[in-house]
Amino acid sequence: MGSVSDINNVTSRTRRKNSLGAHSNSNHTNGKVEGKLRILHSAELESPILCTKFSNDGKYLSFGCSNGDIKVFMVNTYTHVYTLKLDAEEKKLPVTCIRFRPLSDGSLYMLTATYSSGYVRQWYLTSQQLAQKAYEGREIFCCDFNCNLSRFSTGGDDSKIRVYDLETMKCQQTLTKGESCDKMDGHASRVFAVKYHPSSPNILLSSGWDNTIQVWDDREAHAVRRIFGAHVCGDALDIDPIYHHVLTGSWRRDNSLQIWDFESGRLIKNVPLSTTDKHVCHLYCAKWGGKDFIVAGGSDVNGMRVIEKSSLQTVGYLGGLAQGCYTADYTEHDHNPLLACGSGNTAFLLSLDM
Repeated sequence: MGSVSDINNVTSRTRRKNSLGAHSNSNHTNGKVEGKLRILHSAELESPILCTKFSNDGKYLSFGCSNGDIKVFMVNTYTHVYTLKLDAEEKKLPVTCIRFRPLSDGSLYMLTATYSSGYVRQWYLTSQQLAQKAYEGREIFCCDFNCNLSRFSTGGDDSKIRVYDLETMKCQQTLTKGESCDKMDGHASRVFAVKYHPSSPNILLSSGWDNTIQVWDDREAHAVRRIFGAHVCGDALDIDPIYHHVLTGSWRRDNSLQIWDFESGRLIKNVPLSTTDKHVCHLYCAKWGGKDFIVAGGSDVNGMRVIEKSSLQTVGYLGGLAQGCYTADYTEHDHNPLLACGSGNTAFLLSLDM
């Protein structure tokens, strides 16, 4: 997925002839599970899904759609409760990334979303009101908060990373490649994933089309180092908080799911996806599922896979999808693993049996 035209091509391929809004689908005709995965609920939305995110407490589940809507569900009851909609006069371009922001008052929920129209918006969830917005003048594909919630960063189609103060939404720094041709201290193409280090508030990772993971100190204009080898085309970059292992999902045939050592940049492992030469999943999304699992999904072989971290064996699989899996998320609600993903217009909420 790339420019607005690229995203619209994806959404045109995934759009169904008869949209059913946010109606439930109890038969699960689109999607079959294997192993320890169970479909708890599925819903047909009005527009193809490009991103999904659980709230930090696992209470809410959001889906960002290609028509600019954000649909929010209550996890316990599987009910659609909120829709965050753009103003009627605004052009309805896709939501590309969602991040929930933890607030000190447990009754308040806020989320930050990026749009391919060039906007970053912060929403109050329960009132469905827009809190703040910023315009970047480029297509934005990703965002992430730092660990102490003082800043967030965005990536987009111009190869640059923009760093914002979270409270004021003022851009504090633009991270970019230097002018020297002798070193690659920044991106040379589109950025589809940004991820802050889980314990270092200034350290940021990013990846995209140029086959690198760039490592930044967001107080410096240029990248401090790089790791070669990942071709990221979606939300497929993560770092675990214990061992600081970096996970990447690449949109390619071979060695698409990989684990890297953050400190040295060394490749630790190519994770098998249990596919044949004729049936390959090109990854759009990949993330750590708590301390025990890896979650990855993609297209061509349309599906989402849950892999046990210790054995690298697949323990759950959602397949039989009519369209690719462009987004997935994981949470642990009351100590029970829950997963979400989107395929075409279909939103899935799943459990993983322990």
